[in-house]
Amino acid sequence: RILHPLPLRVIAASDVPSVRDVQPPTCTSMLRRAASRGFDASTLPRAAAQATLLQASRGFAAAASEPKDLSAAWASLAAYDSKAAGAFLNGEAAKAKAELGAAGYALAREYVVDHGKSLNFDGTVEVDSFDAANLWLREADGRAILAFRGSDTQKNLANVRSTETCSMYGHRLQAAVAEGEFAPLVALMSAGDFSGCRVLAVTGHSLGGGCASMLAVLMNDKSDPLGFGEARKTVD
Repeated sequence: RILHPLPLRVIAASDVPSVRDVQPPTCTSMLRRAASRGFDASTLPRAAAQATLLQASRGFAAAASEPKDLSAAWASLAAYDSKAAGAFLNGEAAKAKAELGAAGYALAREYVVDHGKSLNFDGTVEVDSFDAANLWLREADGRAILAFRGSDTQKNLANVRSTETCSMYGHRLQAAVAEGEFAPLVALMSAGDFSGCRVLAVTGHSLGGGCASMLAVLMNDKSDPLGFGEARKTVD
């Protein structure tokens, strides 16, 4: 049976023969999306419910197989090009950069902060610890992606796991990440860095996602806590 926490009737796969070929996780995902859009199978006659679910499943499956834009995900992966990240992630980062290039993006700026020595992510080798963010720009349409690197050292992990908070930029933030990871990188940025961007997206994986979330909130804050002035961009 396919179960869903939202107000949908429990539907057995045997009751919907037309979607038997769809794997249960996919069906669950489709039902979640359908429920979020107001579809309630319990309000429809059985035949109509089957037809509606099949139509929805085809649409959602098509959307899942043909995403509109994977570039932000590629940019997040491309940021793992540090020695600390290791050979496997370095190889995946290189592939991600190739995907970005194929999509028309070029690396416009790199922001790097040296944090000295630290053990690598696995805690087995001492490495140079660098935080980084990369700004990718597609000149054809002015779309830009700022991607923050995720954790690749034990020092990063210690900051992520800290429970201390602080007041910065007019907001209450996780102290170790805000002070030790985010602020040093943002200090290297200026409003002019994004002047060629028509649309700005920010992204990142793990620690990088936290930094991206902070930047999105602060860039879109009308009080302009970063002090970028009238030229600042808002995040898409």
